[in-house]
Amino acid sequence: MESRITLASAGPASGGSGTHKASVHPWTAAGGVADELHEGMDTAIRDLGHAHDGIKSGTAGFASAAALTAVLATWETRLSAVRAECQYLGGALRKTGVGYGENETAVKASFESVKSKIDEYSKGR
Repeated sequence: MESRITLASAGPASGGSGTHKASVHPWTAAGGVADELHEGMDTAIRDLGHAHDGIKSGTAGFASAAALTAVLATWETRLSAVRAECQYLGGALRKTGVGYGENETAVKASFESVKSKIDEYSKGR
């Protein structure tokens, strides 16, 4: 299913038609990419935690151990925020794609119903 949108503020680009093609696929594909990034963040957080296993016991009393623990906590916080955002975006992008597809179907049906009425009117003349 394909639609064209003409932007009021944009004239035709050189060599282009001045329209924007849109479809459902990019929305669902982007949702899939966000899901993959979410899974990647899960892996990154686990790997980061495993990389720090045993740091405290092997470096007790060293200032670097405390610094490493603080760095680990900040990275876990950052990666968790990215993971949460990716999870949100995955769902939101898929929902937008589904809504777009449903809207396109409804609009097409409404135009078809008007077209048939126009065709009937034209035949009567």
